[in-house]
Amino acid sequence: MRRNLSILLFLILLLSFIRIYKISENSMNYSLIAGDIVIVDNFSVGIHIPSFFFYIDKHIYSNEKGIHRGDLLAFRHPLDKRLYIKRCIALPKDTLFEHNKNLYLQIESNSTATLYFAIKNALKTIKRDDGYWLVNPYRKYYDIVHDSRVYAPRELIDYPKTTLAPHEYFMMGDFRDNSTDSRFFGAVNYDYIYYKVRYIIKKSYSLKNLSKLKEF
Repeated sequence: MRRNLSILLFLILLLSFIRIYKISENSMNYSLIAGDIVIVDNFSVGIHIPSFFFYIDKHIYSNEKGIHRGDLLAFRHPLDKRLYIKRCIALPKDTLFEHNKNLYLQIESNSTATLYFAIKNALKTIKRDDGYWLVNPYRKYYDIVHDSRVYAPRELIDYPKTTLAPHEYFMMGDFRDNSTDSRFFGAVNYDYIYYKVRYIIKKSYSLKNLSKLKEF
């Protein structure tokens, strides 16, 4: 009896820090496809009260520095009681907008920092009256998908210029024309971020570590 209780307590503790999810939707094609398995942890981006069939949007220990542009994060949808997995494409103080399905990003809303970031990582920029902007920066690192055959709402084509407040993160699916993400429900508050994806087990059962956009 004591042994069974010890095993149960160990499993509860383990599941508090590491979770395994199976992907069932295609909003992250082709980084994640239906049938892929993801392993997430509850300590890389701060220790969150784990989700055991309920959600308490609070961190026991905060570590926002553990979140990087390009990370895959599991977060509670601000409008319902489900966990979503999307890519973090902008951090607090970043500014972004979309035009004709192209993503434009300004690092910390700072033109000089954006240009420096672009030079360091060999990314494309444009210069406008309001400074330098990265153009579709994630296409260099991930399979960002657009499909002209998909009828997309306006939010998926043009998104207004938006600056993120402290503790806010902008999430987008890699299948940009078929993703319900921050373009619809807004930036995600840090307290809603539960887990970070650490490993992907593809349907072919090959285990690989995730690459991520380099920080400066």
